[in-house]
Amino acid sequence: MAEDKEAYGSFQAYTSCSRNRDKAEEFGNTLFIMEVLVAFIADLSRLSEYSAEEEELVIPGVCFCVKSVKFDRTKNKHFIHLQLRQRFS
Repeated sequence: MAEDKEAYGSFQAYTSCSRNRDKAEEFGNTLFIMEVLVAFIADLSRLSEYSAEEEELVIPGVCFCVKSVKFDRTKNKHFIHLQLRQRFS
């Protein structure tokens, strides 16, 4: 998908994410950076047990295209930039 700028995918399940990049970088070896154009996303931070994570929920069906994929050797982490919108046409 990263090589084909016209290709897109969609989230098939509820997907939890964080607006707090520093907190998100504490987990795993891959960080998805999501640029939201127009999409249904719910802010769960006030409902979450971990409000500092600034949790948001992406609903199933939200589409995305991959804008870039990079690997940072100093952090040993993949950075994948996604552009989200409710529908690509």
